This record gives sequence, C-alpha cells and structure tokens, in this order.
Amino acid sequence: MALHRPVTIITTSSANYFYMKKKTSGMIFPGEYIAEIEEFQAGNNTFILDGTIRSSVLGKKEYDFKRRAIKIDPINSQEFPKIGDVVMGFVEMLFGSMISVKLFSVNNKMYTAGLSAIASVRMGNSKGWNRDRYNRKAKSIYRIGDIVRGQITSLMNSSIHIAVDGTNFGLLYSLCLNCGGDTVKINNGVKCIECSNYEEKRVANDYGTSPLKSLR
Repeated sequence: MALHRPVTIITTSSANYFYMKKKTSGMIFPGEYIAEIEEFQAGNNTFILDGTIRSSVLGKKEYDFKRRAIKIDPINSQEFPKIGDVVMGFVEMLFGSMISVKLFSVNNKMYTAGLSAIASVRMGNSKGWNRDRYNRKAKSIYRIGDIVRGQITSLMNSSIHIAVDGTNFGLLYSLCLNCGGDTVKINNGVKCIECSNYEEKRVANDYGTSPLKSLR
C-alpha cells in the first residue's frame, strides 16, 4: 500500500500571513517601551512591566498582526557602541546648541549600523560666540557635512551622547563654506587653500584626512 505524504494547501488567507509582519527601522534599546499589553502579546526578546511591553535586547521591533504579537529582532551586541568608545561621523543636523552626528567609525573601525549620536556644543570661540564684524548673531561652529570625532559619555534616554571637547576631539575635516575647497588647520580654525576663506572651528589636533585614511 502506497504511503501518501500530507500536502499543505496554501490558501489566499494563509498566504496573506506572510504579508502581515512588519519590521520597523528605528533602533530599540533594552528596557525601552514598545507597546501596551492590551494592544499586543509580548513576543521574543521582550518583557512585561506595569502593563507595558518592553524590550530586553537591542534591536528592531517586528509586528505580527496575524497573532497580534510584537517582538524584537536583536542585532549583534558588538554592533552597538558603549560608553568610552571613540567615534567618528558627519554632522547631519543642527538644532540650537546641539548637533546630530551619523556614525561611520567606532574605535577606528568602520561602522555601518546607521546609528546617530548627539552632542552639546558651545557656540563660537572661548567666550561662547562666533561673531564677525558685521553680523553680531551667534553662529554654530559646525556645519552639516562636517566630519567630527567624539567620545561616548552616556546612553541615557535611549540616545547616544558624545563629547566633542578636548584636543583629540572636535572637527576632523570640513570643506570651505565659500568655495567648497579643501581646508587646513590654522590656529583656532580652518583656512581654505583655494580662496583663503577662514572659519573659526573647534579643531582636533590631527585635523585633516589622515585619520579617515587609517580606518579599517
């Protein structure tokens, strides 16, 4: 007598199951709130605290709308920087006395996790302001696109905080605001080698492209 293997029939409704999962792009930190227990069931890598579902690992949220469940898809813990790590990145946003830095290096190694850090920066020179002869309004000493080096000081409130003060930290490389040419370190700022435009910056002691070429 021939044996017949069971056949799984995929119907339209069961096929829809594969399209009812959604992974979000934002990074979730351990202990971070992700949902209410009335909304979803706690899935893998989560725990329940006071009626809320929270993450137990670093990763990204994944919703299973079929089962009304939520879980965390973890990332390798080595991919997440820690307090004390030295990082490099480019300024992606300016807001008041804060900058947002998209990280591309951690401890002199290329970093591709796509995380950003925030830093508090003073405005201008040692007196706290960057002013010119005709414009008395405060100016930021960083611009979008500037490459900076800093050190992680805190992971508070699910954010990476870095310090950019000190001789080894601050601006690593910047193009000329006036003509887009290369710049070199001069005193407390940078000077364009094309048009001689000078900008006051908080410059790292090894300003230039050499630190970028040493990445591995």
